[in-house]
Amino acid sequence: MAKKKIVKRINKILLTAIGGIIIILGVLAGYVHFFILEKPAEPDKWAATESYVWNKIKFDQDAQVISADSSEYYLLANKGATAEDKLIIYFSGGGVAWDAVTAAQPISLSNVVKNGEIKYYFPNIPFFKVSTLGGLLKNNNPDNPFKDWNIVYIPYSTGDLHIGNASKEYTDAKGKPFTMRYNGQANTRAALEWIANHFAAPEKILIAGESAGGFGAAFWAPEIAKRYPDARIYQYSDSSYLNADRWPDIIDNEWKANFAATFGYEVQVDLISSVFAANRKLLPDNAVLLQSNTLYDELLFDFEKDLNGDVSDDSEYVHRWSARMLQSAGELTEVLPGYYYYITDYGLNEKTGRTPHTLSPLNHFYKAEQDGVKLMKWLDDAVNKDEYYSVGRHFVEKEG
Repeated sequence: MAKKKIVKRINKILLTAIGGIIIILGVLAGYVHFFILEKPAEPDKWAATESYVWNKIKFDQDAQVISADSSEYYLLANKGATAEDKLIIYFSGGGVAWDAVTAAQPISLSNVVKNGEIKYYFPNIPFFKVSTLGGLLKNNNPDNPFKDWNIVYIPYSTGDLHIGNASKEYTDAKGKPFTMRYNGQANTRAALEWIANHFAAPEKILIAGESAGGFGAAFWAPEIAKRYPDARIYQYSDSSYLNADRWPDIIDNEWKANFAATFGYEVQVDLISSVFAANRKLLPDNAVLLQSNTLYDELLFDFEKDLNGDVSDDSEYVHRWSARMLQSAGELTEVLPGYYYYITDYGLNEKTGRTPHTLSPLNHFYKAEQDGVKLMKWLDDAVNKDEYYSVGRHFVEKEG
């Protein structure tokens, strides 16, 4: 009997060791692929950069840019065709933090392995970031309707939806103090200044973002439009719906965004809808407002649960999240001219009942289809052909 226990124990140790080796090898393989093979270029001058290559754009020392953990903050830019008349300004997603508890749990390999969760935010720009930029952001893909467009990608490493303006002293669960830098506002202003200095007069600007970046794109669209009064503006938020009573308090008291003074209006608990409503007034009359969501987003509902301190069963809450999202899209359609949505159950996992989180920066951009219309066609029609319509209307009408 004792011998069997010893054998079982040895087998368990061996399996654990093998599992650890596999994880290490996987990380090393990822490091080689992402970092060595996908490292962005670091040009001395933007004018000398090659087309279809991601470039790391560093800021001057006086730019006051920084990531949440004090690491370097920079831009990524990709020159498409030689003309500068078409520009995508894309705000990165990457979670959110709103107090000491969430700020103490950044997204990292160790936290994912330990907790099995991808929470809560990226405290720095991941070394593999360039390798994740697919879908809409692949401007050398012949299937991409935005092929040849210039792209400036605004990374996100501050957990504050690109609008924070605070340095907070927190203490983690073990009593260890740490500093959280909600520096999204200064980072974005520096990014927009660089863009203005390098793209003089684009005819069309697609201001887009996914997840947290979808909020960032919506927040900063009016500022970008002011810098380019002659450009046609399209604002697109992908997978950016979070409804929480705490938003006004978090934004002004935790992140110190001074939102009303900075952006010119008050936010509401349905955050993205309040921003769309404000943008309809702040953007030019011919600006187009675009939004996409998947029906049972596998990540957003979980963040919303945490924001609201809700302990409901996940399967119950994801349906409540979906119902609110659909209601919001319906209400915006009724009151905002120039607003159009794409809502899909593409990629529905029959076991979990969830759908993918974010579509535009991934290969989903080319594959996602609803009611016979692909996501990339919907966005192509709106931006490149000025043909506007909503997709997934039966979801919205059923909820309404």
